[in-house]
Amino acid sequence: MAWIAVRTDADIQLLNETYGNFEDAVIVHMEYVSGDYVDENFCGYMKQKNDLKVIFQRLDDNPFSIELWFLHTKTLHFAFVNPADNCMSDILYAKVCRNDSSIFWTVWKDFDPCDKAHLSGTTLIESEELKWRMIK
Repeated sequence: MAWIAVRTDADIQLLNETYGNFEDAVIVHMEYVSGDYVDENFCGYMKQKNDLKVIFQRLDDNPFSIELWFLHTKTLHFAFVNPADNCMSDILYAKVCRNDSSIFWTVWKDFDPCDKAHLSGTTLIESEELKWRMIK
């Protein structure tokens, strides 16, 4: 399926509604590409692409799985669940929202992207751009 760009509040609302605010979803795959590399002459190139792709699946088949592509990722705040911790890793609620300079995915229902105090201490992904697609 084709990528859908998220640029407006209507695009954000469509994504959140389409995927039911990520209720009963889990993250099954994450892929990060920095864009930086060192060539065969040991010359380093810092492209700072910072793209992050995240695949979600949920207990619903309409749609079952989506992929979010965070272009030019700025921040990733995440705590991964260890099986020994006896914690669940399922998502009860999450949303996509934005401010003037960034777009966010977060599990904090009352997250305000314009409040600087909200930008730390919670699970979130912040990027300059976002695209998404249904994959199954």
